[in-house]
Amino acid sequence: MMKTMTEKESLKLITEMISTSKGNIKDNSFFFLLWGWLVLAASLIHYTLLQIGYAYAYLPWPILMTIGTVVSVIAGIKMGKRAKVITIIDKAVMYLWWGFLILILIILVMTVMSRIPWQVTYPLIISLYGFGTFVSGGILKFKPLIIGGIACWVISIVAFFVSPVNVLLLTALSIIIAYLVPGYMLKLKEE
Repeated sequence: MMKTMTEKESLKLITEMISTSKGNIKDNSFFFLLWGWLVLAASLIHYTLLQIGYAYAYLPWPILMTIGTVVSVIAGIKMGKRAKVITIIDKAVMYLWWGFLILILIILVMTVMSRIPWQVTYPLIISLYGFGTFVSGGILKFKPLIIGGIACWVISIVAFFVSPVNVLLLTALSIIIAYLVPGYMLKLKEE
């Protein structure tokens, strides 16, 4: 038999859920900042290595993305254990970014298998994480992510018209606009 809540108990429960939801939104900033800094570093290191003629200039990507994956999984598990409540917003964002990861892997496998040049792959990936940030911004009701997503789409179109090596600089620019700026704004939002 269910106990009927008093008005005071109901208000307390609602307050706790709002507090939890705010904390969960702030937790999202961790992932935007982590991936923002890793992708920014990989883009700029790759660009620099290409400029000096290093044969394996692409190596920052698998190294830094592997580190990011391990850190994300560990942080996600810890945050999941710490969360008092998993909201529908949390689930929506989680499914969105798991879907993003799967699509990135599909694009990368298709690129390797069909030998599509990486210069074509980058604009596709920029547009894809533009989609992720746009939808996350809508779910979280956070305009900087929405704007960042739209900016990624514009940058991905421009990326098809620049020299291949400069696509890496556009990748760096898009990640600053879509991940780092909104990530720091999310982090500061609830402090």
